[in-house]
Amino acid sequence: MIKKIINKINRRLSKVNLSSSDEYTEYFFENLNIRLKNNHALSVYQKKFPLYDRFLPVLCSNLDGLIIDVGANIGDTIISIFDQNKQSFIVGIEPDDLFFTECKYNINTNKLNHRFLGIQKFLTTNKGSFSLEKSSTQSTGAIFENLNDESKINTISFAEVIKLIPLEKRAKFDLLKIDTDGFDWDVINSFLDYSKTSDLKPRFIFFEMQTYMNNIGFHDKNRDKISERYKLAIENLAVVGYNYFGVFDNFGTPLKITKSIEDIFEINEYIKRSQVFNSNATIYYLDVLAFTSEDLNYVNDSVFRFLNKSKR
Repeated sequence: MIKKIINKINRRLSKVNLSSSDEYTEYFFENLNIRLKNNHALSVYQKKFPLYDRFLPVLCSNLDGLIIDVGANIGDTIISIFDQNKQSFIVGIEPDDLFFTECKYNINTNKLNHRFLGIQKFLTTNKGSFSLEKSSTQSTGAIFENLNDESKINTISFAEVIKLIPLEKRAKFDLLKIDTDGFDWDVINSFLDYSKTSDLKPRFIFFEMQTYMNNIGFHDKNRDKISERYKLAIENLAVVGYNYFGVFDNFGTPLKITKSIEDIFEINEYIKRSQVFNSNATIYYLDVLAFTSEDLNYVNDSVFRFLNKSKR
């Protein structure tokens, strides 16, 4: 099934006359632009799915504090937020050489270096040497540990990240965004470890809840274990005050806002049943926005503005 999905993506890419993986195209937001390798799926997805990866720029348009993007890839989310936000300082954490280079290029091209800090590390609760195994489109990947190469430590904890950020830039922490393809629960845990000794907490946490590894697919034998890790991480977020959750499908469609963690995992179980037992995927994974009750009205308004903007 995962090979069929990859083949569909490749067919879509071919339909827009993409010539070579070594060539680039410019992709424009409203005010800014990025450089995309011709095999990057972003332009195809946003053309086919108008809501795809478009919520965060709306959510962040009125924010003015620190934003941390874990799994920054080529900086596409960062630039899309900068496109609508004129004040925030963004930290982009991306371990892969190629993605990190492209991210820095896109920041430089838009003259945003004064509002950006790049960190080329894997953010995790573990310490060791890790690599990224890229997908066929080269636009995402799966993380694996280099068990035989402990000499090149390339990991960092959330606490260590905060120490690298200029003091004046962390006076106000607005958003922690996570997209690490199956390991977001671990990044959340690293943040939770830090929060035990610090009052610096983001206003919003936006993460991807994918319960299978990209390089394995829907029948990942550890899928239930990954789901449990996500559930424990989300329960612990609720303990420290993040008691509301905005749930989106992977195409960007808002599903619901809920206080019930069980609601999230009922949808997650549906996704698994559909993929594993029915060889079908209407949804591939969930995106979750965690926030406190104080921001319920702000999030509802952001979703309203997001959907209305898409009608234009």
